[in-house]
Amino acid sequence: MAEPFTDPLQWLDELPVDYAGQVIVPTRYEAHEDGLAHARMVVGLDAQGQRCYLRHTHTVTEDRFDIDEFPLEVAVLRERRIAWRLQNGQWLTVLDRMDRLDSCRPRVLREGPRQAPAPLTGG
Repeated sequence: MAEPFTDPLQWLDELPVDYAGQVIVPTRYEAHEDGLAHARMVVGLDAQGQRCYLRHTHTVTEDRFDIDEFPLEVAVLRERRIAWRLQNGQWLTVLDRMDRLDSCRPRVLREGPRQAPAPLTGG
């Protein structure tokens, strides 16, 4: 249930246009996945090997039973945090939170963009 691998060429897709000239460009990427936690992180590294891009997604699930009492796993919340390191050393972060995935009316909330001193703070 983790998000599929992010194509490195798409690292700018969610970046607000106003910041396009202010971000550090990754030269290589690393991907880390935890299947049991339904989580995936893609890390972009600059020419010095420092992190300059992060995309972290995870899904929260619950164990339930279907109408025939067979167990199943149901996604109830998904978060995606994207962060780009700016040339001024700050990070620009965006958080998308999708909850109530098990209902007929899921809710999608976006926080940001906002600048932060670290890529996974706030929200």
